[in-house]
Amino acid sequence: MILGVWHTMKGAGHKVTSKDDVDAKEIAIQCLTELGCQPEVNKDGTLTVSYQGENFHMEFGTRYARIWDPMWAGIKADDPEMPKIREAVNAANYNFGPTVVLTAPDEDGVIGFHTRRDIMLHPACPDNVLFVKAVLDSFFDAKEAVRNRFQQINAQQMEAHKNRRPVGFTVTQTYTNQE
Repeated sequence: MILGVWHTMKGAGHKVTSKDDVDAKEIAIQCLTELGCQPEVNKDGTLTVSYQGENFHMEFGTRYARIWDPMWAGIKADDPEMPKIREAVNAANYNFGPTVVLTAPDEDGVIGFHTRRDIMLHPACPDNVLFVKAVLDSFFDAKEAVRNRFQQINAQQMEAHKNRRPVGFTVTQTYTNQE
């Protein structure tokens, strides 16, 4: 029955809201403040906040927040390590949580590393502060996953290179004394 009322009101063009009409930005500001952060509201309605030494950028919909950890690393597009880094990023992105995003090269040929995650914040959730903390902490886990996977790939390639048999053959000369 409630679902029918909701569909009727939505179909009639009415905004369907709950009595706790607090949006995600307000919840985020409250949570971040309780975590000891000092979020700044930007002119465009986004938030910028420093957490554990990392700078985060947050964008909002009614109940949703998109959190970015922008440009935490960069690499030249022509760096010979780039294929291994892409492989490490792809492997890390299979994990649940933040997604690592690589930008197109800038005018200096640098590819930027960014991480983003979308979450829902609702006023009825009693654990929003713990949830926001866990989400922000997960960004550090994502970066560590990229680093660890890159080191694994490097180690595997070094081991494979070490165990390769040399190509070709060696010639030894033997001299005989013919006097």
